[in-house]
Amino acid sequence: MTLDAFLAQLECVRQRNSSRWSARCPAHGGQSKTTLSVSEGDQGLLLRCWAGCTIAEICASLGIQQRDLFYDSTTNHRRTRPAPKPARVDRVKLAFSFDLAALDLRLRAERIIEAGKHLNIAVLTDEELDRALDHIAHAYVDQERAELFEHVADTLRMRDFTEGNHGR
Repeated sequence: MTLDAFLAQLECVRQRNSSRWSARCPAHGGQSKTTLSVSEGDQGLLLRCWAGCTIAEICASLGIQQRDLFYDSTTNHRRTRPAPKPARVDRVKLAFSFDLAALDLRLRAERIIEAGKHLNIAVLTDEELDRALDHIAHAYVDQERAELFEHVADTLRMRDFTEGNHGR
């Protein structure tokens, strides 16, 4: 039996992820909870009722045999899924994001360094001076990071241009 044929016999079917479904267990009668978990195994369909119903009870309530859950060895009943396509990267858009991040780092670093030039260290405690110098040191590191981000952005734009993707 195929997965699609089996799921068609169930109520309240919901796909949980790419390989697992949940549904109302047919062996329960009128319960509204989706306690039956259905997935594809290598040799057939895998069932589990989280309320405790057995595979035999589930199959009997659907009027099928347990052997119907196994795939026929001569045919492939597994649902075939197309291979996922890798996402196309828009290099120009990504380069712009790196440029914005670099600009943010540079502007913040310049404000901190400029404020540090006008500090009156005579009125600061040792702890306050250590914190101020730490912030200034981070600002210089941020300037270096901004330079790196700008280089990455330039490289992305150059690759986009040399591969002929410009002007789209």
